[in-house]
Parts: sequence; structure tokens; C-alpha cells
Amino acid sequence: MSVSRPARARIQSRPRRSARLLAVVAAGLAAGVLALAGPATGSRAAPAARVPSASALVPPLYLGLDSYLHLDKLSYLEVGDRVAGWSAADPGGSDYIVHTLDLLHQAGPGIVTSMRMHQTSGSPWSLTTDGTTLGFGPTDLGSSGGNVFPYPLALNPSQDEGSAIINTPVAFSRMIDLRSTSTRDANFDGIYRKLPYGTPLPADSALSPANPAMQRVVSLLKSAGTDIAPTGLPSVSGTISLGAAGAPTPLTVISGADQLRSITISVPLSEAVQLGNSTLQITWDGESTPDVSAPLKFLAGDGAGVYQPAGRQLVQGLLAGISSDGSTYVSYHLYYPMPFARSASIAIVPDDASAGLASVSWSVSYQPFTAPAGWWGYFHANYTSIAQPTLNQNMTFLDYRGSGKLVGTVVNFGAIGTVLEGGPQIFIDNSQTPQIAYTGTEEWGLGGNYWDGGVQDSLPLGGLPSSTNNPAGTDIEGAAMYRFLIADSIAFSNQIVVQWEHGGTDNVQSPYSASMMWYGTPVPSAIRTDSLTVGDPLSVSAHHYVSPGQMLFPLTAGYEYQPYVPLITGTVAKTSGSATFTMRLAAGNAGAFLRRTFDSCVAGQRAAVYVDGEYAGTWYNSGVSSGTGWDGHLRCWRDDDFPLPASLTAGRTSITIRIQHPGASSYWTASSYKLYSFVMRG
Repeated sequence: MSVSRPARARIQSRPRRSARLLAVVAAGLAAGVLALAGPATGSRAAPAARVPSASALVPPLYLGLDSYLHLDKLSYLEVGDRVAGWSAADPGGSDYIVHTLDLLHQAGPGIVTSMRMHQTSGSPWSLTTDGTTLGFGPTDLGSSGGNVFPYPLALNPSQDEGSAIINTPVAFSRMIDLRSTSTRDANFDGIYRKLPYGTPLPADSALSPANPAMQRVVSLLKSAGTDIAPTGLPSVSGTISLGAAGAPTPLTVISGADQLRSITISVPLSEAVQLGNSTLQITWDGESTPDVSAPLKFLAGDGAGVYQPAGRQLVQGLLAGISSDGSTYVSYHLYYPMPFARSASIAIVPDDASAGLASVSWSVSYQPFTAPAGWWGYFHANYTSIAQPTLNQNMTFLDYRGSGKLVGTVVNFGAIGTVLEGGPQIFIDNSQTPQIAYTGTEEWGLGGNYWDGGVQDSLPLGGLPSSTNNPAGTDIEGAAMYRFLIADSIAFSNQIVVQWEHGGTDNVQSPYSASMMWYGTPVPSAIRTDSLTVGDPLSVSAHHYVSPGQMLFPLTAGYEYQPYVPLITGTVAKTSGSATFTMRLAAGNAGAFLRRTFDSCVAGQRAAVYVDGEYAGTWYNSGVSSGTGWDGHLRCWRDDDFPLPASLTAGRTSITIRIQHPGASSYWTASSYKLYSFVMRG
């Protein structure tokens, strides 16, 4: 079935994602960088008249609660901010948990989007934001109302099987500090956004039970498991018979500039497993290969056995789900907003077991989507199956070059047990340090203690819907978890790599399978425009690097969290004074971020950052308590990003940066600085 309508006026149509497009974009970006050749001077240059205003090309940021309330904008790229995480996972690469009272400490501005503590360990906890302190314990989480941490934005250990979780976004202008107040048992994972200095926090970010935005988000999350698409949208539906194994059976082609808001595919209950193992393919705008190609059950949140649990639906997620009446049918639901510029082609590829299924019913709803082409990425989903992971090496579930954001993960890890000691390591924009590293797989899936020994659950943003203790006959595919990411989506500007540990030190070789869901465009929104190595005299001279009184020392160590990556020897500069240098920018930039490679075994590093003499914020990293890995080698190298305000980079092709240490306690370390310019295509 094909659906088409007369072309509508729209702001901008999306060019074909072809090799020619990428070549043209790459050539344009390269030309912009080459135009910067020569010594950086730090002078302000007026942008050329033919260059469009960078700010006009930048999509708006929907952060914190706003990201839920503007779910139809989930595909928008994020330009200007940086995603980061902090974890009690051992930076030395072992399964050891770092025990400390200080769980998270960061300088602002920023928004913490997810915090997870182990059961009740270290409670009550103390949260300080911009000088205001709030004390709370596990019983204050997941209440029905009248609390700043209401269900299901927050979860207590009885609600999620093993963790104390806060997904209530916590915004801060100057500083945030989360501490345990009783014991030093601090099994913690968190995700936050770093914002450029001067960025106004969302107007609806107040941490108050009376905040209407919080009430609306709670209501939205409580609707998980139902159709969350807006009512009254155009839709198409039908019933088909699946064809031969391996051959795509078309469902529909929708023509226009729209975004899909719901897909539901149903079969009789007796055929649920066969349909779930079939591959759903979606192709945007006539591309030669599908952008979405994964088993339907993985896309809908369950990577293991399909069955009807007692007392709940199989997957009651916000962005996807699996429902049944328990006797006649099973339905697979997708609610990810999926935009396209000209067409969406949807098909099912049956396997041997599902070939010939005769009663597959489906429906699709959609809505107009007229956002400028450079603002958003297409929805993607892949599928990876690894029969035997390689010892001493992380698995890779996604390696995508371009810009976008990760919004969903479904991982089948085999069975409840020590394999769960391995967790995700997510690398963004060529960083050698994972910006996101979790203490384990069940913590990533919003559980704890192996989901209290394998107790299945399904929550709006994560869960263990199916496991090895399913009813007999439905446990043959092991155990699998899901996590959906909205406020805590993982935005990237030129590359994302999702790796996964199999066991605490990549020592378990049981099978894995996984699907990653993300928005992406192959065009980068940030490019590296300069690099300074403090131990290289030529680089120091070219960048006018000056740091009076600094000391240089050699460091031989590995990067944090990666026990099997070879050790690296480099030169590190340490100072309790200042460091000044010039860096090149892309013409017409929409802001920039500075990346520092440093010795993270030096704790409590803090400095003020200035751009051409103007204050640009405080750069802070708390460092680690011990950088010695399980193998006895140091794991002290770390990459850390600092966003610069667009107001201090706009119209400039180079800037002078000054890093000013306060001169009290600790000192500042750096081996190199890299500057990435945000660039947007029209």
C-alpha cells in the first residue's frame, strides 16, 4: 500500500544522503579549515557576508523536562552542549567499585539527567545545587506525589528491583554536589549535560513538586504502555501475509515530509514468537539500504522470550512496548518519532519460522514534519549478534560517524549472573575516554543486584522484561534488558562508539545480541580545527603557548576503564598558575568545545577559563582516588570536554584561551588541548 499527498510547503527539503553530498560537505568543511592556515592570532574577524548566521542554523535545545514535553523533537541534533557521565566503576578497569562519600561533584551550568545509587547504600543522601541542600533517602524516591522525586521519574529499590534512581532532571548554574552521608559504599552512576557558561537553564527546571512541567512529565511517563502518539493523526492500516523467508514483505510507503509517530504490528498469540523474531526494515527517502533493520521484538524492547507475564504487559515502555490480552493476540508497538523528508518504506523480512504467516495486521500514524534539514537526524536501528565474545576485548554494538543521539538500547546477555558485571562504555566524538561508563549491565537497565536475582520488570524507561526464570518454554532465549534515553540521550557531534564489556574484565564468553536505536545524519556538527601538544616545542611555538612556572613530567599509563588498551607515554604539564595559548576556529562556527587530555590521577583539578580575556566558565574534574589498574599499571589518561559559549567564538577564526588555576590545593595538568568547532549546514 502506498500513501501520497500533494507536496506541502516546507522550510527546507533534505538533500540525498549520498556519497556526493558527503564529498561536497567534506570539501566545504575542509576549505573552511584551510582558510584558517597560518599562526593563530586571537583577533576577531567579521564573518563573510555570504556566510549565513550560524545561530540561525542551530536547532533549539530541549533539555531536562523540556525533552519529554517536546518528544516530537527527539530527533533534533544538540549543538553547543556536551554529554558526560560519572561512575563508581573502577577507572583501573577491574570489577572493583570505588568507595567514596562524594558521588558527583561538578561545576555549572549543567543539568543532571540520571543518578543511580545501589539499593540504600550510603543513604540518606545529600544533594546540593547552587548552595541549596536537600537531604533524602530511599523512601523519598518514587512517591505518588508531593515530592521532588515522584514516580516514575524516580524509583526506589522495590520499584526497579535493586537501585535508587533519580531521573528527575536537576539543573544547576554554579555547582552540584551529591554525597552519601553514612557509609562510603558508593555504587553510583550518573549522566549529565555540560552547558556553555551563560546558557539560561530551562524555565521549567525548578526542582519542586508544584512545578507544572514536572507534573506533565510524570503524567506522560505514567502513560507508558499505551499509545502516546497525538490523537487525530492521519493513519494507514492493513492485514498482510508474510512472503518467503529472507524476502521483504512490504507494509506501506508513505510519501511526503512527515514523521511516523506510531507503528503497531499484531498477530495471533500463537504466532507471537515467530513475528517477534522477524526483521522490521524501514528505509527513509529512497535510500538503497534500510536505516532500520532489527528483529521486531528487539525494537519493541524485548530481546529474549516472548510471553505473557502475570499482572503486566511484557514491555510497558514509553518509546516502545509489547502488549497482549493473554489469549488471542500480541501487538508490537513503536512510538519513536521518525522523521523523513520524502518517503518512508516499511517492510517485514520473515525468517524460516515466520514465512507465510497469514494474519499480520498493522497500522501506522504520522504527522507533518517541517523542521529545517540541518536540524535533525534519521531514526536508525541495527542488530548485532556475537556468538562468542573475544576475551580481553570489549564488544562493539555501534560505530557510527556523523552527528545525532543514542536513544535506546536492548541487550540480550544470556543469563543472570556475573556476566552482568560488564557494562556499557560509550565513546563520543573520538574521545579515548568513554564519556559514559557504568558499573554494570543491570545498572544501565535501571535495576540493581542482578535485578534482585532475576526478577523481571518493565518500567517506562528501562527494565528486564524477560529472563531465564520465565515460565517453562519461554526462557529458551536467555535474558535481556532495555533502556530508553530521552533527557539522558547520548548526543554526539561526529562519531559515537557503543562498546560493551562481557563480564567485569571481558572474561565471559557467553553469547550476546543487541540492538541500538539512534538518530543520525552522516554530516558532522563539530569538526576538529586545532590541536596543541604541550610537550612538542613546534606545537607550543605555533600556538603561542605560555605557562610561567609550569613543570613537565613524563607519564606512562593507560586510559581509564580500559584494562587491555596499551599503555601510552606522554608529556604532561602541571601548573598552579596559568596557561595561555591560541587556537583556530572554523569560520561561521556556532560555538566550540575544548578537549583536554590530562593526568586524572591528580584529584580535584579546577581552573577558570577565559576566551580573549572574557570569562567562559569553570572547568572542574574531581579525578580518581587511585589510578592503579587490576594489572598493576596506572590508568591515568583521561579526555575531558569543556563547552565554550557561542557568543565568544562567533565571527572569529581564532581565539586566545587562558586557563587560570586558583593557586590553592592540587594543580592543573594537561598533555594536549584540541578545539572542536560546531558547524551547521544550511
